[in-house]
Amino acid sequence: MTRPVPIYSLYGEKPTEHTEFWAHAETIYSRSSLHSWEIRPHRHERLFQILHIRSGHGEALFDGRWRPFGPRMVIAMPERHNHGFRFSRDVDGAVITLVAKRFSAELQGHAGLAEWLRQPSITPMLDEHPDSRYLSETLDRAEQEIVQGGARPTPLVEPLLRTALLLTLRLAGAERGQGEADRDQERLAELTRMIGEDFRTRLPVEQYARRLGISATHLNRITRALVGKPVSRLIAERIVLEAKRDLVFSALSIQQIALRLGFEDQAYFSRFFTQNAGLPPRQYREREKALLES
Repeated sequence: MTRPVPIYSLYGEKPTEHTEFWAHAETIYSRSSLHSWEIRPHRHERLFQILHIRSGHGEALFDGRWRPFGPRMVIAMPERHNHGFRFSRDVDGAVITLVAKRFSAELQGHAGLAEWLRQPSITPMLDEHPDSRYLSETLDRAEQEIVQGGARPTPLVEPLLRTALLLTLRLAGAERGQGEADRDQERLAELTRMIGEDFRTRLPVEQYARRLGISATHLNRITRALVGKPVSRLIAERIVLEAKRDLVFSALSIQQIALRLGFEDQAYFSRFFTQNAGLPPRQYREREKALLES
């Protein structure tokens, strides 16, 4: 006869215990060391868990199979899924436990996130992925906020956890391979980041495309499809945005602003600004300062 899988609040504790909290955090060591580094198969009826594995290794049981994991991984375990864990004695990490109903409302409006979180997952924080370090730091900070807040976690906890789960979803997509539409979204995000760093040097579209490993024609096709604009327009808008900030919030002369933005010819800068902003820079400055003073 098959023994029923026990239902726990936190592992080894009756479901009626700890009803006052909606978020709890503890080290993996603190509980697993009490159980010979093995958390036997069980489930939570109303709790969602995030395991942040910083170092060490082990195995996670879900869907009837033991799955190995190593350092720098995030394990998401939804409510009502049978699961168990085996940890190495040198494991370093944390378990964040959330009341699923309390937190589920925070997931609404994020395409694909709530659906993805209905199934257990193991997501590596890939060294080459730019979000991995940020994800680890976000989980560390969420853990600290929960521990310091006790039964009433600080207001930072929800946005931190929401950010961590969205980053985990992004990393999970990078690990399993995404469709062309998702890749194009990532290319657009990377392009926006690069333009933000390099707009003062006014790099040609071809150089951005080369960095992304595609042709300029392909890159323009992506930006037109996703935001309705060619790359040149995105670059121009970023330059004009910075010019507007300097015109309104600095005492720099128009010539100084032009030089800061890579224009050696003030007249050319004025024409460029007028074409993209609808007003010459001097008129724009006078109008905006008058509005601020009114």
